[in-house]
This record gives sequence, C-alpha cells and structure tokens, in this order.
Amino acid sequence: MIFNSIQFLWFFPVVAIAFFFLPKRWRWVLLLAASYYFYVSWDPQYIVILLAVTTIGYLCGLWLERETQAGKRRIILVLGLVACLGILSTFKYLDLSNRLLHLISGQLGITALQHVFFIFPLGISFYTFQTMGYIMDVYRGVAPAEKHVGIYALFIAFFPHLSAGPIARANQLLPQFRETQAPDYEGIVSGLQRIAWGFFKKLVIADRLAALVNTVYGDPTSYTGWALILATYAFAFQIYCDFSGYADIALGAARVLGFRLHENFQQPYYAQSIPDFWRRWHITLYSWLRDYVYYPLSRALRRAGFGSASLLAIILPTMLTMLISGLWHGTQWTFILWGGLHGLYVIGSVLWNRSAIQLRLPFPPPFIRFLNIFVTFNLVSFAWIFFRASSLRDAVYIVQHLFAPAETGASVIDLMPGGGYEWLIALAAILMMELVQWQQRKSGSIREVVRRQPAWLRWSAYYGLVVLILMFGKFEAVEFIYANF
Repeated sequence: MIFNSIQFLWFFPVVAIAFFFLPKRWRWVLLLAASYYFYVSWDPQYIVILLAVTTIGYLCGLWLERETQAGKRRIILVLGLVACLGILSTFKYLDLSNRLLHLISGQLGITALQHVFFIFPLGISFYTFQTMGYIMDVYRGVAPAEKHVGIYALFIAFFPHLSAGPIARANQLLPQFRETQAPDYEGIVSGLQRIAWGFFKKLVIADRLAALVNTVYGDPTSYTGWALILATYAFAFQIYCDFSGYADIALGAARVLGFRLHENFQQPYYAQSIPDFWRRWHITLYSWLRDYVYYPLSRALRRAGFGSASLLAIILPTMLTMLISGLWHGTQWTFILWGGLHGLYVIGSVLWNRSAIQLRLPFPPPFIRFLNIFVTFNLVSFAWIFFRASSLRDAVYIVQHLFAPAETGASVIDLMPGGGYEWLIALAAILMMELVQWQQRKSGSIREVVRRQPAWLRWSAYYGLVVLILMFGKFEAVEFIYANF
C-alpha cells in the first residue's frame, strides 16, 4: 500500500476512528495490526524480513540492558549490528553480489551459476537503520531497552514512517506509545492540513514533473543543451516535492493520531551552503549518519592523535559519511559518485570557511544571501544528475552535453508531455509552493498564519487546496521515489 492509493484513502480513516474508540490498553494492538497490514498489502512474503529485524533489535536491547560487563556488551552490539547489516546487504546489495559472483565465476570458468533475483523489500533501509540506531542508543545508555515486545514492534513498524521514514529515535517516539492520545481538534486539523499539502506536492507537482524528467532521462542521448538543463532542474523539484510530500503525509497522519514524528525537511533549497543543505534535507538520515558514523570516526581519529583541525580529521569522516549516504541509496556507481560529490562539496565548504581567505564583495547582505542560495542550489542540482541517471554512461553524457548547442526544431513546450497546458499547471503549482514556503520563512509557521485568519477564509483555503488536487493531480498511483530505497 502506498499513500497515494485508493486503499489508503479508506485505510487511514478507519484506523484513526477505531484508534480513538478503543481503550488505551488495546490501541497499540490496533496500530501494530494496521502497520503490518499496511506492509503485507505491498508484498506479504517480506513480512518475515521485517519480523526478523524487529526480533534482532528487541533481543539485543534486552541483552544489552541486562549485561554489565563492557566486553560482553560490545560483543552483543557488534552481533546485533552485523545481523542487521547482513539482512540489509543480502537484499539491498544482492545485485552487486550477483555481479561480483558472476565476475568471479567467469574468471574460474564456472557457467552453472544462475542469477538470483529478489524483490526489494519495502522500507528495508529505513527500518534496519532505525533498528541499528536503537541498539546503539541502548548500548550508550541514551535510551532504555523497551521490554514490551508489542510496543517495540510498533516502534519499528509504525505505518506512517515504515516505508520511507522519517527514521525515528527510541527516546523520541517510544514514550509516545505509552501516552494517552485523546482526540485533539487542533492536532487533527493540522494533521489533515499537512496530509493535503503533501498530496499537493506529490500529485500536482512531483508526478507532473516526472513526465518531463522520465522523457529526457529515459533517453538522454536524444537531447542536448537546454533540454538536459531543464530536465535536471525539473528533477530537483520533483524529488523534493515527492520526498517532502511523503514526509508531510507521514507527519500529518501521525499527528491526526496524536503522535509527533521528527521533521525531515526544512526548505533545503534555501540553504546557503552544502553543509546547510544537509541540515535541511532528509534530516533524520543526516542526523543518523552524523551521530553513528561521523562523530565516532572523528573521536577515533582524535584518540589516534589527529587534531580536529588536521586535514585527515576533516576529509576522512566527511567523505566516508557521504559515501555511506550514497551506498545507502544503492550500489550503482551513480549513487556512489553522488555521495562522493557531496563529500567533496562539504569538505570544500569546511576548508574554505577555515581558510584565511575572505571575499569582500561590494554587495548588500540580501544579495550575498541570494548568491549563496543560488550557488548551493546549482551545486545540488548538478549532483542530482548522477542520482537520477540510469547509468554512469548516461550521467557522463548529460554532464558533457549540458551546454552543447540545442537541437534545431526542438521546443520547450513540446518537451513536457501534454504541452503548454501541463507547463502552465506545473509552473503555477511550483510558484504557489514557493509563496507558501516564503511565508513560512517569514513567519516561522504557516499553520499559525492560517489560524489567525477568519473562519470563512481558512475553510475556503482548505477546500480550494482539495479542489486543486482533484482537478490537477495525477492519480496513477505512482510510487514515491524513496520507496525504492
């Protein structure tokens, strides 16, 4: 089941209504059953993988809390992490294993090996990382081990964040499952607003831009120049609206039920540097990598005698963290290069800020901020080429032909399937989104701005948004991009 499906349109209201009618002691049962149903409706066979990862995390948490000897605790930690990574690697990186296996078998002259194929389990990257984070938090004493197996299973499988995050932390989400969630008018209204806004971004903007992006990136060698540039910028908005739209629906659905998930996006395309971008984009993955990869590696280098200002202490943790971010998305060279490119961006930004060189541009601060945002957005958009390209060959072609002369007879309008009408809708929807985000930056909370308006204006805006979705949304139930990761 995906959020933009007919199934979800009846599934969520039924779950929400039943949740508030049930006594508190049975609510976790309902949410857990609903979450597992949500998962098996996609592919029943992979519930076994989810249950296996859940069992590993639960048992490791209990053993870590009961064990007092430091050496044994480290063994439990390593075993738990290796087990989770083993499951993740088996399914997510099977294609890489197949390629290596066939390469080795070919060198040895063995031809009997068959290509093994598994369907990629939905959300495996998210719930394995959440499980590993839980194990490490219990090991460090940041969070207590959850002894209630049902509550812990719900923490891992909670349906709003199960398939594409946000990656929840134990000390943030687990206590909420023990609280009494009474129906809250403001919470329900704000949650429904968030859900509607997420659907607008996904159905009206992301899925519309997908037609243009798929046309060009599906056959990039047929295009040059402005067509490639336009498709790359379109993908930048597509992936943002697709992924942040999912996050809006997830946070909104949780909010209706009385739960608060961590924000995953904070207007990343208004970032003024690449490090600032990563503090705003996929925030829960960034914080996970920062806390469990970057900081431990930095501390290890300091213990080895490398000061925080040394080049190795800057380059190694940063590059390894960003390469892991690329590998988290997949084993294709395009993802690895995307992560490595962002690693170079971050390293360059850090070294520049630490250097004695300071540019004194004779421009007012607002223009400097605009320039920083413009440069950062274009650096991020350039890196998206490697993320979106189907192969390294395609990515190299696109980079080489970005500024090549445009094909004669080509038309900007014809590039978008559906022509000028679809262009008009896409541009108007993006403008509307940017105006809302501008207001949010200005006031801090668009929700508070809406609340201060007269009732007739508020409800007109709500109905207007729903009408826009119904009139201009793409209802082909296109999967969210990050469901593939």
